[in-house]
Amino acid sequence: MFGLPEGGKGVKTMAEKKKYGLYDKDGKFICFRMTKRIKNERGKYDVLTARSKKSVLDCRKKLDAMIADYAKYKDEEKNKKPHSEMMFADYCDQWYKLNIQFADISDVGKDDYRCYVYTNIIPYFKDFRMCDITEDDCQRFMNTYVGKSKAYASKNRMTLRRIFRKAIKQHLITDNPAEDVVLPKTVKGERRPITDDERALILEVAKTHYAGPMILTMLYCGLRPVEIRRMKWSWVDFDKNIIRVGQSKTDAGTGRIIPIPPQLRAVLLRHKMKRVNEFWVFYKHTKPSEGLDENSFRHAWLNFKREMDILNGARVYRNQIVHSTLSDDLCPYLLRHTFCTDCQAAGVPLNVAKELMGHKDVSITAKIYTHMVDDVFEQNRQRLEDYARQKNESVQLA
Repeated sequence: MFGLPEGGKGVKTMAEKKKYGLYDKDGKFICFRMTKRIKNERGKYDVLTARSKKSVLDCRKKLDAMIADYAKYKDEEKNKKPHSEMMFADYCDQWYKLNIQFADISDVGKDDYRCYVYTNIIPYFKDFRMCDITEDDCQRFMNTYVGKSKAYASKNRMTLRRIFRKAIKQHLITDNPAEDVVLPKTVKGERRPITDDERALILEVAKTHYAGPMILTMLYCGLRPVEIRRMKWSWVDFDKNIIRVGQSKTDAGTGRIIPIPPQLRAVLLRHKMKRVNEFWVFYKHTKPSEGLDENSFRHAWLNFKREMDILNGARVYRNQIVHSTLSDDLCPYLLRHTFCTDCQAAGVPLNVAKELMGHKDVSITAKIYTHMVDDVFEQNRQRLEDYARQKNESVQLA
């Protein structure tokens, strides 16, 4: 094949060319190539590739040298001490890896910090040295959040302040340039329960949509999106008609027991009888053997919401919705909020609702209970009227 003699060195060279050779589209030998995959601190892989036209031995020597250089570089990175003139982006990266990556906080919390640091803070300050950042620079960063969520802007400011406070403790800077920055004009986002029309659409689409059981579980049991993604069949007890949450976002949510209403029990039983996944209750639509991740959960919700929109009369052009009929703030978390307001409407005591929701503090549940729905208002108005009438009658009789 390669014009080499049989036996001895020629056979070895031919075998090496088969294993390590790189060829063009016409089958002409280009060079030897070797690769090495090394797992980095982020859990992903760095790939080192060596090439040589001389021999496999020369290619292997080059790869060994690259591996040695890689190890030396990683050691230097690990032992690199922060200093006031280092790039702020590098310091932020170190701060996250040392203080957040292995911290005793939830995965959701780590994901949030990763977003604040790598999606927002580092890209904005990528050209700044630590010692050059001023309060005005920090205020300009915060001003990019004009018109956005107040909570999201506040969390980015909090993260920025934490990073600078750490730098002060390490004697890299003397003052925190983010300490006195103010929030710009933002939007205070408030959760709401779904409307009766939205509920009707959800119930109708859930009859046939692949994500129907997932959406109904959120609506009837108030599970968080992260709990839905982690939900296993071992959580579900059809004999007692309960869901026992195995792992939640918070300690208060973990282990709580939620009743399964009859209408959901029937749906979950049909869902289980499909025997698509014996472990995860909800799974990827395209890969049923795998559980949900954030991306697949989001796609399932968006697809479900699209069907709701079309059923409600949305205008579609070339398979794309060009005029939506749904509210812009309709998101999965409204289903959890609706479960809480349903508890209120059903007369569930506040302290019981707190346990069902998995809230750490009853004040969190109380904030939702204060969003009184019309039916609850009418019920309590009628109770007050009846009480006042009975009181008046008893006074008159006396």
